[in-house]
Amino acid sequence: MKRKYIQLLFLTIFGMVFSSCKKNFPSDLDAFSLDMNFTQTEFKPILGQTTQYQGIFNAGESTLPLTFNISAVRTFEGKEAPELLKLFPVSIWKQPYTGAEKSLAEIQAKRDTVMRPLWEIGQHSGNLTMHGTSSSILLKSYPDSGYYFDVEVSSNGGRRFFKNMHLNPLKEQPYAPFVESGYLYPISLNLLGDSTRTLISPRVWFYKKGEGSSLSFKFLGPDLQPIKLSNFNNTDWDKLVHGFNKSFSSDSTSVRYDVAYPIPLVATLDTKWTSGGRASAFFSYSRIAFGGIREISGVQFNFSIYEKGDWEIIFFFPDEKPLFKND
Repeated sequence: MKRKYIQLLFLTIFGMVFSSCKKNFPSDLDAFSLDMNFTQTEFKPILGQTTQYQGIFNAGESTLPLTFNISAVRTFEGKEAPELLKLFPVSIWKQPYTGAEKSLAEIQAKRDTVMRPLWEIGQHSGNLTMHGTSSSILLKSYPDSGYYFDVEVSSNGGRRFFKNMHLNPLKEQPYAPFVESGYLYPISLNLLGDSTRTLISPRVWFYKKGEGSSLSFKFLGPDLQPIKLSNFNNTDWDKLVHGFNKSFSSDSTSVRYDVAYPIPLVATLDTKWTSGGRASAFFSYSRIAFGGIREISGVQFNFSIYEKGDWEIIFFFPDEKPLFKND
């Protein structure tokens, strides 16, 4: 009887220990795949622009979510680089931008300013973001070799470090397309010169006039004299750019809009204001050509402006003005 009691007690204790250990068996831990990897390990964002690298992490067969953290940020020489992870005020969307907003106030109500590091990783996505702020000028940029950093990926199933990922930012560009020398050219549609009646195209200049938040457009002839905007008689001035409080200069040679920066506000979103990830302004006019045929001409310019200010985009015809008069 005593022997049976001892056997029963032993089986009971063994069962309790086995049940306790079973809870800690690896099968109860999240899967942590050995095949996980980053599909991109070198990054060259342009400073001053918000750049997102999405879908660059392959989790393999790992159980989601995983947790991501940037660590060991250092310069090419191996020195600490606290400027990369220091918190700065950055603008984020707390409500989605749609392109249908009808005022600056409506746009601003959808935005917020929060403190974030300039180089940030999504806590559970692994997406990397370079935030575009004026503070980005503090960072090293090409031709400097930039920065190296490690990424820690973890869950209760394991921990892994991806080492020596490379961040090599490019210098800021206040607008795009950007050329340090030479000229920009828009898309021209059947633009004829008023003297040669051959195809012509303007050159484009960007000019920052102040530190406000506006955008103006102007056309100049070869003598640098302004061309009246009334000549562009097919232009829909209310749909030229996502701006507000449109106003023409007293001599009708310039049109100005209050705008929010950057332009476009969300480059990855297609709206009636954009084309190919850039703002798209279209100026058009019609005239009666020989034979009574109505001839349509125009200028389309796709652009981005990243630096807040009172900007003016100038279209300059160096040789001759467009032909506006009827035949």
